[in-house]
Amino acid sequence: MKRSFLVLGLFWGALVLQPAVSQGQTLSPVGTWEVTILGSDPGTSMMTFSTNLTVSGYGITRKRFGLFTLTGNWGFDSHGDVVVACVQSFNGTNTATSFAARLRRSGRFSAKGTGTSGHFRFKGETVTDFPDLGGLWTATVKRRGKTLRETYTISASTNFPAVFDVTGQGLSDTGSYTLTGEIITTSHNKLNASIDRTFSGPDNVRSSLSGEAKPRKPAMSLRGDDDTGAALVIKAIQ
Repeated sequence: MKRSFLVLGLFWGALVLQPAVSQGQTLSPVGTWEVTILGSDPGTSMMTFSTNLTVSGYGITRKRFGLFTLTGNWGFDSHGDVVVACVQSFNGTNTATSFAARLRRSGRFSAKGTGTSGHFRFKGETVTDFPDLGGLWTATVKRRGKTLRETYTISASTNFPAVFDVTGQGLSDTGSYTLTGEIITTSHNKLNASIDRTFSGPDNVRSSLSGEAKPRKPAMSLRGDDDTGAALVIKAIQ
């Protein structure tokens, strides 16, 4: 944790912040953005920029088994780009990140940054509607050459818009098990998910997946792997 705040201090010490709207700068990031994370750890995040120059957010990526949150500050640099320094929190661990974003009049931005895990990039757009995944679902899951049968109860998170909480149960050739998790969605029906399965005894398997929703059917398809290295393919219908 000390390292995270040291990095943030060095970042802000080297940065000369401009006023929230400086001369020649008419674009403001204030509001909530849907962010597509690109690179070696792709995923989805929601970020909210506030008028008091703070930023907050949350998301799910393919290399993390669970939802991360972020808090930090933003401002303008001398070029009129939006700069952010923030701390990401995941499973009790804090990591420092910083990035610069170029705003577009189309309501989009592109960004590049660095963190303790290396360089990353992403693109954002203003939030519109996203699919409602709430309800009862049935699914088939392919894992290690076997088929698992699962049922999900999915409900909108009360704390994180665009995130849905998942609870359910499954049946394998060795017996029944329970599962919990989260799914984050985008206005383009893209999904990132983290689902934990608790098999007999203390055997808890965490998985990270990505895919898409098809609201008209409705249906979902997800692919990913779990923390044992097993590949997963999920097909779900409502």
